[in-house]
Amino acid sequence: MIDLIRKIIKEETEPKLIKECTIAAVRVGDGVVLAKNRDRGYKAKVEIVHELIDGVEVVYWRDIDTDWSEGMNEYGIGIVNSSLLVNQDEKEGKEVQKKRNNDATETKIKSYDGEKIRKALTYKTLPQVIKSIVGFSGKDKKDVGLKGETFVSDSNSVYVIEMTSKHSPIIKKLKKEKKVIVRTNHGIYHKNVGYVKGEKKKSSHMRLDFAKKHLEDVKTDKEVIDRLKQKYDKDPFLNPYRTKNMYNMQTTGQIMLNLEKKEVTVRMDNEMGEMVGIKNKLPKGHSPKIKVKVENEKTHHKGKKLPT
Repeated sequence: MIDLIRKIIKEETEPKLIKECTIAAVRVGDGVVLAKNRDRGYKAKVEIVHELIDGVEVVYWRDIDTDWSEGMNEYGIGIVNSSLLVNQDEKEGKEVQKKRNNDATETKIKSYDGEKIRKALTYKTLPQVIKSIVGFSGKDKKDVGLKGETFVSDSNSVYVIEMTSKHSPIIKKLKKEKKVIVRTNHGIYHKNVGYVKGEKKKSSHMRLDFAKKHLEDVKTDKEVIDRLKQKYDKDPFLNPYRTKNMYNMQTTGQIMLNLEKKEVTVRMDNEMGEMVGIKNKLPKGHSPKIKVKVENEKTHHKGKKLPT
């Protein structure tokens, strides 16, 4: 399978959008929780979509400007991703604003990765999902596979996939006795990718260290999303949940996937995120297998205000 995977990987020929974030997979009780802090250089407008794709029930959050999506399916399989493509991060906010002012620029910032994740969620086993993650290109035939750090998990097993346009995918299964795995924006297996120098390298490493340390003793899914929201350093750029900073890269919201309970929780930042709505596209009479929760959030001020 690995030989086949490597054969279909092609070098990326066009710049893609940064998905700079902190992602975590945590064993809680008898299940697994996936969580993510999503950082952008603009105020993100997000919707939640609940629908059937190829006959499979899925729930995902979707950035309406870029089509970025991630979520879970009815089989309790979830996907979250963080980018290793760091040369486009400061440019994205400007491109999104141009698109909002003039729809004709939409093709300049279109992300095909949302389609890749939605397609992967149509499969009911982890091997099928992983094969899709590393081998599906969708409409953009030049760009095969989902780049960056990707967690694919059900309520029992967690897989991490590290892949770039210039590196074949490395796929690792989290050992059963290991409770927490975290990824930010630097390569773990491919050491020379992502943030590799300066303040951004420091931020990536500190966000990973903070999140990993403070998730080790959580006992509930709510603790997972709350710990990822805490302020651990006085410099806002170094925290897993980033507020206003000189690099204009802030956390716009959080998503949490409880894969055992089949629950999706979304919490948007009041300043940098906007929940534009929930689209329930399920057929009439369909009994949903996945629950959706949207929670309010209060941003930190001097380390005091916590999420509601």
